[in-house]
Amino acid sequence: MDAALITALQAASPTKATLVRFDLPAGALCLTDGGFVVFDAGDGDGDETYLGRHPTYGVLGSVPSIKDGADAQTTRLDIVIMPASADAVTALKSPTLQGVRVQWWEGAINRATGALIGAPELKFDGEFDRARFSAGADWSLVMECGTQAERQLEPNADWRLNHSFHSLIWASETGLIFVDGVTRKKEWRERPENPGVFKRFVRSLTPWRDQG
Repeated sequence: MDAALITALQAASPTKATLVRFDLPAGALCLTDGGFVVFDAGDGDGDETYLGRHPTYGVLGSVPSIKDGADAQTTRLDIVIMPASADAVTALKSPTLQGVRVQWWEGAINRATGALIGAPELKFDGEFDRARFSAGADWSLVMECGTQAERQLEPNADWRLNHSFHSLIWASETGLIFVDGVTRKKEWRERPENPGVFKRFVRSLTPWRDQG
């Protein structure tokens, strides 16, 4: 975290700022939780103005805490937007937006100048998945976002490392006949189901580690 930002947040009553950026095809949608903030996201577009109320899309409602992934799910983030109109809902719910980059920062504001203090901390850098519309006393649009790592958990039924496909190409070859678990949703970085057995197996491959 930036040193100046740390100092600002340690003050008695810091003025915090939430910044959210959607890299939409028609141009970046930059929102903040109040007023406006000028910030360079480092994407080559230079300084951009983050608005508390966007004239076309509406207002940033809230950015809840990040949901930690479990089992077959990775990190998720739900960003709530209060849409300005029905046209804004239609635009933000468009399937063509799926996959656009989404970024979220937390920073602090200098009350005297309105400028950011130091560099805001990047909390999330992922991509837009889908939107959920809710109509009650107020309209709200929950922008569900995920990470690129989530693609590793997509169904892998089309993988070619299985007996069915192997025997289709080489009819007499049965080298993969006993291979199972190929279509299970497992992320390659996740913890083994039985770490103790895994460690003993690895140790058996390197017996010299246990000597002396």
